[in-house]
Amino acid sequence: MDTPPAADEQRSAGAGNRARRPRTAAPVLCGAVLAAVLTALLLPVRPALRLSDEGDTIGYLPLAEGERFTVAYVHSIDGLPIEEDIEVRDGHLVVEATRLRQFGAGMGHIPGEGTGHADGAWWVIEGIGRDIGTELVIRVGAPAVDHRIRTPDDEVRLSPCLAARPVTVEPARAPVLHLLLGGAPEPEC
Repeated sequence: MDTPPAADEQRSAGAGNRARRPRTAAPVLCGAVLAAVLTALLLPVRPALRLSDEGDTIGYLPLAEGERFTVAYVHSIDGLPIEEDIEVRDGHLVVEATRLRQFGAGMGHIPGEGTGHADGAWWVIEGIGRDIGTELVIRVGAPAVDHRIRTPDDEVRLSPCLAARPVTVEPARAPVLHLLLGGAPEPEC
């Protein structure tokens, strides 16, 4: 039995409409998902430490609120290592602990700031709680001073390339994509 031509046209028109809808919706949906993913990766949404040299960003180190980073160096007079643990609290940097091998020039326990105890070859002062503001400027020492910034996951050596330069360390927010692909910042020599 033959179908009238009008019925065939209706069936094929209906089938064509059904096929077109998913084709036009899929690219729009994919585009929206892609835009959302790119926006999430590029917007500054992750806490980090920003390291900069006279205002120019060297890079970012992932570091969440409440986590600590360490400024490590060798004392320029007595030649012994020193490490200072600094915590990020409410956008401020708070010195929480200092480790040193012996009291040298300008080093030691300040009465009322933390408690000190021996820990093997180190003298450790903990619970300092000294708020130093929203940024720390380090006048980077010569290669023998070996200034370093250490987070739980990375370490950046400053002295080989930035000796005698002021490096600013501050809490910031960095793009997720930059943190995922950038790795630890490496100062240019």
